[in-house]
Amino acid sequence: MFKKSFILFALILIQANLFAQYNPKSVPSPTVNDYAPILSFLSSDWMEGREAGAKGGFMAADYVSSMMQLFGLHPYGDKIKSGEKLIQQQGYFQDFEILQYKTEKSSLAFINKTDQTQSVLQLVPGVDFEAKGGPQGLAAESPLVFAGYGITAVDKGYDDYKALDVKGKIVVVLQGFPGHADTTSAAWKKLGKAIGEDGASRQTKLQNAKLHGAIALVLVDADAKYEPFERVQSNQVLLSSTMNSTKDMEDDYENYDHILPNDTANQMIPYFRLGSSATRQIISGTGLNLTDFEKKTARLAAPSSMPLKDKFVQVSVTVKAEPLLVRNVLGIIPGKDTTRFVILGGHYDHLGTHSGHIYNGSDDNASGASGILALAKVWKESGVKPACNLIFASWSAEEEGLLGSQYFAEHMNIAPKDVLIYINMDMISRSVIEDTARRQLSIGTRTSDENL
Repeated sequence: MFKKSFILFALILIQANLFAQYNPKSVPSPTVNDYAPILSFLSSDWMEGREAGAKGGFMAADYVSSMMQLFGLHPYGDKIKSGEKLIQQQGYFQDFEILQYKTEKSSLAFINKTDQTQSVLQLVPGVDFEAKGGPQGLAAESPLVFAGYGITAVDKGYDDYKALDVKGKIVVVLQGFPGHADTTSAAWKKLGKAIGEDGASRQTKLQNAKLHGAIALVLVDADAKYEPFERVQSNQVLLSSTMNSTKDMEDDYENYDHILPNDTANQMIPYFRLGSSATRQIISGTGLNLTDFEKKTARLAAPSSMPLKDKFVQVSVTVKAEPLLVRNVLGIIPGKDTTRFVILGGHYDHLGTHSGHIYNGSDDNASGASGILALAKVWKESGVKPACNLIFASWSAEEEGLLGSQYFAEHMNIAPKDVLIYINMDMISRSVIEDTARRQLSIGTRTSDENL
């Protein structure tokens, strides 16, 4: 844990730099007593790891809202309206649903079709391939199209999808990006540094394939060395040893993905990642050599995508999806100018309880949630009316993909131009790695082209 003095220093900086200029009377800085008791209770075993949608998460929300009420913040949660008229401010809670889903089973078969013959090769899940579906699942038969690295970087003069029809089809793409294996190549110099690992991530490839109309993505490695088979024995649950407990807990977190139900833009198409044998099978007879393709693309910095002649696949992904109720906690201190807003936020949720272990999350992010409440406390106790509205927000479902703050941003009924700044407190008890003496405070900022 980061020393308490540095935590308080972070709060002092925020107070002094952002708000002192608006107030002739200064607001005192939070003390250890304003902060530490809140942190201790939020990260205690009673909160059961504060998992979004679980008992501990709702207990934490109740505690945060009670502190907001105790400190004298006005509620800024869900509202009851009749037409455009506000009838009642319901409270500090902003309730919403997220969709949690996981892939229950999958199948993949290669079909070689010619005018005269057809052969089918059924692959084994967990041995020949791994699969993950989007929230909708999929059952389809489709021709295969090779789309290089699956990257579109028009501003750099590179597009694997240029003049390629993939609508309603399944695309095969390589891991990596042009020149990733050769930093002396023309492609690396032209594209590699700009695209990098983020621009060639699986998420980016999935989004790009979906944007071009593909219904699923097949990922392959040029060296065909990847093996999905983890050799996990089916009878290992009979062991009484706890040697696998850490892996069991990690497996729990791989089960579910989460999304806001109406967020169609971020709903991913299914993907299949092939092992070495399946990779060789999928390109057999097509004339495509993945190693040669990588070398050619690195040398020329130009795509060479193509349909895979006579290659089809049958795919099926069955997904279990269910809604989950979660809640943000919101309070406000009205300002002199009630048309402008400063938002101070931090998520209160953490990873919950799994395999008998409680993930207390004292730093991530009981520290940030406590910092928000400590700031709210000293502001109200000071009697100083801020120059504009101050919204104090505790987000839920951050660990599921920043969903609480996303929901608020989509439903806040505030024009972006009226938000002066958003300050996010996340893991404020952690110092930079190189600060072995614990004498430095690292504060990061992020700006946006939009006024929010």
